[in-house]
Amino acid sequence: MPNFNHAPFLKERLDSILSQDYPNMEIILLDDASTDDSLAILKSYAQHPKVKTLIANEHNSGNTFLQWQRGLQEATGDYVWIAESDDVAEPTLVSQLVETLEREQAVLAFCHSQWIDSGGKPIPRSKDPRWNRDFSMEGDAFVRQFLLGYTTICNASSVLFRREAAAHIDMQQVAEFRASGDRLFWIQTALQGRVAYVAQTLNRFRQHTQKVSGTAENKGLNMVQDHAIYQLVAPSLALTRHEKRLICGYHWQAIHRPTVSAEGRQRALDAWRLEHEFGRWSYILYLIHRAKEKC
Repeated sequence: MPNFNHAPFLKERLDSILSQDYPNMEIILLDDASTDDSLAILKSYAQHPKVKTLIANEHNSGNTFLQWQRGLQEATGDYVWIAESDDVAEPTLVSQLVETLEREQAVLAFCHSQWIDSGGKPIPRSKDPRWNRDFSMEGDAFVRQFLLGYTTICNASSVLFRREAAAHIDMQQVAEFRASGDRLFWIQTALQGRVAYVAQTLNRFRQHTQKVSGTAENKGLNMVQDHAIYQLVAPSLALTRHEKRLICGYHWQAIHRPTVSAEGRQRALDAWRLEHEFGRWSYILYLIHRAKEKC
């Protein structure tokens, strides 16, 4: 569980981790030099028999994915759960995702998430019909459909993956993408095998003003990095022109959200305009495609 300045949420989070009904867990707590009361709270849990270690940085790393890397170096289990410190889990999250990974022989499994506000109240969101049922598929197909446009794995807390798969990922490269490193991590994990999805809501994904992702979107940084990741992985996937247009159409839409500043929008447009398929027409095609999916 990597943490930085999430003291208001830590007790609920830690209790939801310790209440997991899966019996064989090692819990690794990490704190990235928090300036609030986080470390005191973490120390109060550090002697729990399920807690393997507490790693507290003296200086803030400024990079979430360096914390991921440190945790992976400490982990010894077959599966890894990166339990973000501001989220909450149902008691069966780990056991159900482990069972799914075993049954489907998957490299990665994730569940549906309920978005919640800072106080824990549900945030209503429309749910695409595709996510109403369990499924599994080959990882390359999953990447093509679900990880190059809108990232359907929007929260690490909803995921379990095989530790052996993470050993093949260059975490220093992931850490270079400070705003979008999770996208690259999920892509590189998924390309090593099958991906499985559990439609049951086992994870609660908290939204609040302290989240780094909001700042990155406002400045357009995540969209610029999304483009760099797209250029990095697309050649190996042999995407069709139609698939490229859909991916570009999603990003055209994302870049023009009102939450993106004028400067951030220009920064992102400068990156994505390098793609021949990018533009308003790709956006229209994307809207038509999404409308058909919902029918």
